Amino acid sequence: MIIVKILTVIIATVLSGILYRLGGAAKKGNWLDILRHSKTRDWGCSLIVLAMMLTAPVVWWIHIIVFLLMWAALTTYWDDLFGYDNYYMHGLTVGLACMPYAIILGGWFWLWFIVRALIMGAFMGYWCKINDNDIKEEVGRGAIIAATVPLMWI
Repeated sequence: MIIVKILTVIIATVLSGILYRLGGAAKKGNWLDILRHSKTRDWGCSLIVLAMMLTAPVVWWIHIIVFLLMWAALTTYWDDLFGYDNYYMHGLTVGLACMPYAIILGGWFWLWFIVRALIMGAFMGYWCKINDNDIKEEVGRGAIIAATVPLMWI
């Protein structure tokens, strides 16, 4: 069972990184242009988190709410509010999109939900500060979304 969970996290992390990058990549005139669209990031990364949380004991519509909140969070870098792309805030709000799970599950889930959101905010902001390569930045930001989901399994 633990091997399956580890493989799930690895595969989900890689896929989330790829989908996040494809959502920000410029079209190049080849077949991958179908996936080079911002919705690939918004829907893809949100669906990966939803799939990883399907075993959570919540009613089905909570998953839909989380999907929609994460989709919304992935669409902004908060430049309208801050005047620049704020990746710290971006990561934090992507993490906070899982709040409906915390509301329903309560207890210790709140702690790990908050820890995950803070880690995501800190990682995404710092990652973009130390890297100036768009591909590396976007793959890293996308990967952290799925890589931190196991914190909510505790």
